[in-house]
This record gives sequence, C-alpha cells and structure tokens, in this order.
Amino acid sequence: MADPQSTNEWLRLVRQHERVARIICDDKIAASQAHWHTGLAIECALKAYIMHVQRFNGWPSKESRPDLYTHNLRDLVKSSGIALQPSDPVAPAWALVLQWDRNQGYDPKPMPRKVARSFLDAAFGQNGVVTWIRFSLK
Repeated sequence: MADPQSTNEWLRLVRQHERVARIICDDKIAASQAHWHTGLAIECALKAYIMHVQRFNGWPSKESRPDLYTHNLRDLVKSSGIALQPSDPVAPAWALVLQWDRNQGYDPKPMPRKVARSFLDAAFGQNGVVTWIRFSLK
C-alpha cells in the first residue's frame, strides 16, 4: 500500500479514522478500538502537518526520512517542529494524546467508554489536537 502523497490525502485518512472512532466510541466492547482509531487519526494529522510545513511534494521515502516512518506520536511531534507552551489552551490535550501507543489496539481487555470519549475529545474537541492541526493548515 502506498503512503498518502499529499496533505489532503493524509487529512482524508484522518476523517476516516475519526468517523470510525465516533461510531464505535460508545460501544462497550469496541471502545478500545475507538481509542486506537483516534490515535491513528492523530498520527495522520501530524503527518499532514509535517508535509505542509516542510513543503513536501510527496511523502518522502523511508530511506530519505526514516524518522517519519513511525507510529510514535512524540517522535512525530519532534519531526514536525511543533513547540507548545504549558499555557497553550491545547496543551492538556497534547499531554493526553501523547500517551497513545499503537500497540494498545492489540490489547484484548475492554476499555471504559469514558476513557475512549476523553481521548476522542482530546483529539477532536474544541481544544483538541486534530482541531488545532486542521486550523494550522488553513
């Protein structure tokens, strides 16, 4: 499968993962997968942001930019150049979402829906990370 080659293609993936997360967030059995899809949406949003600020004409190869081939949100934030102050309104959301680990999607234990909803809000709420990234790309 090819990587998205434009900011808009990354943002399309963000919308897809957000949609799935919203649909299953209140499902007692699938709440952990909503959390996982929300994390993937944040990852895609960060990659869109990186493409935009670094003015890539296409997604770089793994050989030229191995640092971008990660699911670690902290590493992607470093590569993006995003620098937040603790007083920024979006700082609490960043603090929460940066705890995401892609491997959580493989944990068979149920997750409380409240946790999944909080994570979804930290990504897509008024002071959410993805909301902030989308605004930054305009």
